[in-house]
Amino acid sequence: MDRFNHGGLAVICTNLRKACEKQLRDEEATLFGDLAAYFSGKTESPGQATLQEIGAVLDEELATLYPAANEQAEAAGDRGAKRALLWGEKVTRLHKSFLMRLERNPKLLEETPVWVCESCGFLFVGAAPPAICPICKVPNIKIHRMEVR
Repeated sequence: MDRFNHGGLAVICTNLRKACEKQLRDEEATLFGDLAAYFSGKTESPGQATLQEIGAVLDEELATLYPAANEQAEAAGDRGAKRALLWGEKVTRLHKSFLMRLERNPKLLEETPVWVCESCGFLFVGAAPPAICPICKVPNIKIHRMEVR
């Protein structure tokens, strides 16, 4: 438990559950889902972050973390990592843009549906999702409406 917190383990188990589902490994998917739920239950909520705090985290990712990760992927000659980082950076920039829109119009989530791609995190604001994700190219059956809480 030294290397990962409960939230990190919940994310890892959730991703493993999804991978098992894609491979039609139902029993394993259920077990990873149970583990994800367990670790989620152990995760302490940090509280509500402001849009400015979230924006600062995204700015930090774009300014330092993505360049460092891209440098490592380039040095390793890892084309898959470079592609994933490209998608991640595009989506992070879109999230930053979305936060700026929310700052200008706090009622945006009440007025217009927001859709998120389950594969890459792409956000889309509009009445219906695009036919395919413009970032990772999955069909819109993988793009789900966000629930506002």
